[in-house]
Amino acid sequence: MPRIRRIALGFWVLLVVTLTVFYAVNPELVRPERLVDALRQSGQPVLLAYVVLSVVRAFTLIPSTVLIIVGTLLFPGRPWFVMITSLGGVVASAVLIYFFFEFLGLGGLFERTHARRVRWLEQQMNQKGFWLVVGWSAFPFVPTDVICYVAGTLRMHLGKLAAGVALGEVPIVCFYVWAGGMVFAG
Repeated sequence: MPRIRRIALGFWVLLVVTLTVFYAVNPELVRPERLVDALRQSGQPVLLAYVVLSVVRAFTLIPSTVLIIVGTLLFPGRPWFVMITSLGGVVASAVLIYFFFEFLGLGGLFERTHARRVRWLEQQMNQKGFWLVVGWSAFPFVPTDVICYVAGTLRMHLGKLAAGVALGEVPIVCFYVWAGGMVFAG
């Protein structure tokens, strides 16, 4: 593995471990109310901060559900904005994860150790991957990021991944925006 990839992998693992410990010790940091307060303190660029956080969310380990609720609290009169930003953020995060794992070259590592299985998985992802991604993304109790890691590692067609994540997330995002609006409006 080239040095830059080792550095990126090491940095990412360090970030994941650090944030996991940080969130475990201070779980209130990912409470929607706390994030709303932090974003409101950013002043005028709160809208931009929300959009950027929605896109880079996967690297911060903040679940998209939390950010959707934050959006309903920040922008109670703009459900369409929250829905489009949240859905766009989930898809953009999926693409970032896809390219990050491709950049790390983890597919090559798995290929060297499990070539036959990797070929079979690549074939399955290319044939049925779209529906697998849709189903995985639509299921609210599993992190969508995981299927994006797998897709990036196995070099699934990027368009199928992005479309599958978008289609699978639409009902969940709509529900969270609607429910968040109902719960926090009154």
